[in-house]
Amino acid sequence: MLLDKGYGWADQSQRLPNRPSTRFRIASVTKQFTAMAILLLQEQGKLRVQDPICLYISGCPATWKTITIQHLLTHTSGIPDYVTTFPPQQAATPAELIAAFESKPLDFAPGTKWRYSNSGYAILGSIIEKVSGESYSAFLQQAIFQVLHLSNTGYDQNSPSLPGHATGYKQPWVKADYIDMSVPYAAGTLYSTVDDLFRWDQALFNRKFASGESVQQMFTPQVTACDGQGTLCAASDCDAQRINCYSYGYGWFLGQFPVGGPYVRATWHPGGIQGFASLNLYYPDQEITLIVLSNLESFNWTLITEDVQTNFIQPLI
Repeated sequence: MLLDKGYGWADQSQRLPNRPSTRFRIASVTKQFTAMAILLLQEQGKLRVQDPICLYISGCPATWKTITIQHLLTHTSGIPDYVTTFPPQQAATPAELIAAFESKPLDFAPGTKWRYSNSGYAILGSIIEKVSGESYSAFLQQAIFQVLHLSNTGYDQNSPSLPGHATGYKQPWVKADYIDMSVPYAAGTLYSTVDDLFRWDQALFNRKFASGESVQQMFTPQVTACDGQGTLCAASDCDAQRINCYSYGYGWFLGQFPVGGPYVRATWHPGGIQGFASLNLYYPDQEITLIVLSNLESFNWTLITEDVQTNFIQPLI
């Protein structure tokens, strides 16, 4: 490991410093854990990613009849994103979250475009609960966190002062607006640490967790968007020189980053939520992992990626 360090304050008022063991809300980095939970249930023969979601949802809307689990995993369902309209301070059950958008028209026909949608991952959380017979948090705890000894990763609660957790700020040192953590649910409600995420990454990238087929599915470009507008194309058509061209696997983006002149392959997922920003990034050809967790929601992680690429990636090309 080249660097494992904390900077700044976990809690400025109490003068508590950030450390590698500090727990941060990881926001949408949660999605890779949700995706893996689905793949584990598939390994157990309890579902298939090609199944229609209406097999697992009571009172399923007619407009959702052709939507599959695959569509939810890859943001191609057309279901509009609830996060932009649901009150963040309002506690909600998974059923109440889904009820908030199930009557809304689709943004596009399933499988015809790509558009990031937290709604899809909220539904995946509900499917995990239905199929496993456990709560979303309980299933992840026993199927992933305990198996990989991720002792500092879990389902976040609403207490503002949990031991070992960073306080979120929207700007220095103004505390972030309150969000009830039942709202992001399976799309973004987990907390973790740099050390735990590194252990998670190593287990995935070294094929030491789940079946090889499941991990391969997770990191295979399932869909590719070419133009920044969600237009789908073949992964082979995604020229590295084109802006806003990337693929999506299951809970991970896949694409290429410019490093000096050349482009390098990368696998990543960012996250952002009130008071926090996160990034889990892997350069497969160089076998370098970059994990950034911040308790400042306006933090620009691209500044760090550019520095890492210049100092660590470019010399290896």
